Amino acid sequence: MSVLPPARLAEKLAMKILPLAADNRPALEAFLMGAPVYNVFHLSALAEYGPAGNTNAYSGVWATGAFRGGELVGAVLGFRGIGGTYCAPGDEEVLQALSRAVLDRCLSGALSLLSGHASQLDPLLPMIGEAGIGRIDRCHFRTLSPHELVLPAMTPVEGFTLPRLAGPGDMERLIDFYEVGFYSLAHLPSRAAWRSRLSEQLAFRTLFLIDDRQGRVASAALTSAEAGGVAMIGGVATRQEYRGLGLSTMCVGALCRYLFDTGITCVALFYVKDNHPAAHVYDRLGFRYDGEWLLVPLGYPPGMGFAAPDAE
Repeated sequence: MSVLPPARLAEKLAMKILPLAADNRPALEAFLMGAPVYNVFHLSALAEYGPAGNTNAYSGVWATGAFRGGELVGAVLGFRGIGGTYCAPGDEEVLQALSRAVLDRCLSGALSLLSGHASQLDPLLPMIGEAGIGRIDRCHFRTLSPHELVLPAMTPVEGFTLPRLAGPGDMERLIDFYEVGFYSLAHLPSRAAWRSRLSEQLAFRTLFLIDDRQGRVASAALTSAEAGGVAMIGGVATRQEYRGLGLSTMCVGALCRYLFDTGITCVALFYVKDNHPAAHVYDRLGFRYDGEWLLVPLGYPPGMGFAAPDAE
């Protein structure tokens, strides 16, 4: 058996940062499945759109991998300006490599928000101060397994339908509903933009709604990602005049039951910590706390952002 000289061995084992393309997808997906509940956004985007290789475009899925000795040991992924990182906890060398990839993508305009579990992002933050970190939202992160789901009584509230799966025929009424604007939800500039976003939703993911007696959407809940046996819930909202009737609890409960019936093994979600009505809904349904989910804005000019936290 031949033995490599020390210089050649060091070169072979050196950390390398490389853009990932279509032929890397199986290895990337297998790597992300090491923690699918933390990587569901990445896995879902890959399943829906595939990797875009070395593009720095704002649209399109891109991925950068950290390799040690030819093995994928870390990744930074992004889609529509939002990205995240993943590596084994405590691997300082990989974190340093990922920090360089994050800075490169941020400075090129392809990354404006990091979104991910605190166990992944907190160790990275002290290394990416040059990215111009904005005010960080630290959200409650909660998960639910099939045996933990506590379903509310599925009896119609007077004046409302039971929760049901939405379809293309609901498009215009869904736009009417989401255009109202809800705390912590997206605000899109036009009906055309909402139509595009909701068309993707109905094609790739799941949305449940409740109608009122006028045929308007009264309450809704959707999945923002589905992949790897995990679903991430978002878009939970009820019209102001109908709050306090238990509609959101029924809608989210029906959505969770449907997801579990179709093979999902874990449902996750996050919400800002002062959203007490949301906490009440998820308490009733059986969701348990699973740490924090961070939303980290990037790209703030020097002096306008917030200092990255010191490493502990």
